[in-house]
Amino acid sequence: MAVDEAKIKEFEALSFEEGMARLEEIVRNMEGGKVPLEQMIANFEEGSALAAVCHKKLSSLKRKIDVLQKNPAGGTMWKNMDVPENDVPEN
Repeated sequence: MAVDEAKIKEFEALSFEEGMARLEEIVRNMEGGKVPLEQMIANFEEGSALAAVCHKKLSSLKRKIDVLQKNPAGGTMWKNMDVPENDVPEN
């Protein structure tokens, strides 16, 4: 049984931190060893879908982050992570 679209939408509505907390809860539950096989499979499917949503959110956030880097002249400048290293202008 795969995770349905409604559940995916529910995951997408969570913040990254909420998604990670739920994922950690699923992992703890599975590691406990007291879950029947059918429930273990359902937990695995839910965790996999949630991990994919969290990965997508994290990738999106990484693209938005500006990184403070040293420029060749010794000062500092802001560089967007999407700009290739060789395209950084010198000051």
